[in-house]
Amino acid sequence: MELEQDSNLTLPLFLFDETLSERDLETPDLLLTIVLDDELLTQLCQNPSADSSIAITVNSYQLEAVNQTFADIIDTEHDAQLTLTHGPLLSAVLNTQKETTFVSPQMDMMPTFDLGDEDE
Repeated sequence: MELEQDSNLTLPLFLFDETLSERDLETPDLLLTIVLDDELLTQLCQNPSADSSIAITVNSYQLEAVNQTFADIIDTEHDAQLTLTHGPLLSAVLNTQKETTFVSPQMDMMPTFDLGDEDE
């Protein structure tokens, strides 16, 4: 499979703390842009069973600070990981050198299509 150079996936990241459930999904702290290469796409095509998940280490990614409070994280050591759960649902985790964690909301990898009203 050949990919174009701009085949990326961008996920919003939010500081993992006690205010996470109250956060506005439209205003993330960071944006994680992942390069979708052949190996990563192969791993993303899996659908784990209901009682398991698959952790995928991400080696090629970029961070952008949306919230300037976290701009210094861009230049420090950090690592990103994707988690694939049954559905399949995809989420991301970013851990920083200062042991700060950022998470993304789960994203459904199998989009549903509205086929109209079935009662008609």
